[in-house]
Amino acid sequence: MNMQEIQLKNQLSPVKIPDFVSVLIVDDQRFDRARLRRICDDLDFEVSVTEADSLVSMGEALGLDKFDLIFLDFNMPDGNGLQALDAIHFDDHNRLAAVIMVTGIDDSDTAIAAMKHGCSDFIKKDAVSVSSVRRATINALQKASLNRGLETQTVMRSNIETVLDQFTKQCAEEFRPMLFNMMRHVRNLHTVRLDEDKYNTALKRIEISCGRLFDFMEDIEEKDRKDEAFSEFNNDRFQSDVAAVPVKQAPKRKTLFGQRA
Repeated sequence: MNMQEIQLKNQLSPVKIPDFVSVLIVDDQRFDRARLRRICDDLDFEVSVTEADSLVSMGEALGLDKFDLIFLDFNMPDGNGLQALDAIHFDDHNRLAAVIMVTGIDDSDTAIAAMKHGCSDFIKKDAVSVSSVRRATINALQKASLNRGLETQTVMRSNIETVLDQFTKQCAEEFRPMLFNMMRHVRNLHTVRLDEDKYNTALKRIEISCGRLFDFMEDIEEKDRKDEAFSEFNNDRFQSDVAAVPVKQAPKRKTLFGQRA
């Protein structure tokens, strides 16, 4: 599989173009940084561009700002693009940023490795143009948006599972004494079956216990209906604004390329 085939495979359907994008360009060549900056200024949305000429300066930039999109040169004087991707992944503020790898060689193995490390798209340096950068940018931003949505859904699912575990525990605590009393009254029937008054009293107690269980089940059903309505309301809000929901924090690592863990 060559570079062009990989690019075609990773294209996604068009998405709404954002109004503003914060961009970080990481490249040790001043000419290449300037070219990308000029192209970014010609895109269909407003941009704010920050430049870094090494992985160390990239780490410093990550510690100071949050970026929507990062252009990352693969060959750097103090490391390579895969190491830089790891550093981005372990940054709390930028780990979900869209990353476009820029490479000067037609190497599909490098592209595949970059994708496995979390890169959203890539461009060959000799193919850098307004159209190629626009295509890669929209593709990368869409993938990043999908990843944020998936992570948010994972967090929501985890929260729901936690609530269900707590609810199950509370139900068990409520059920145990009720069932214990019913079993005690049932066993007592055998000892009072010849005494009509005591027998009727025991039956009445069983009836009361059954009534309590019935009321408890109705309370659960009512709570389920409320929770379902609340869940539908939250789901509507989630669909309209995925980014408004908190996301799970990434594990921390020691300093990477000037970046504080």
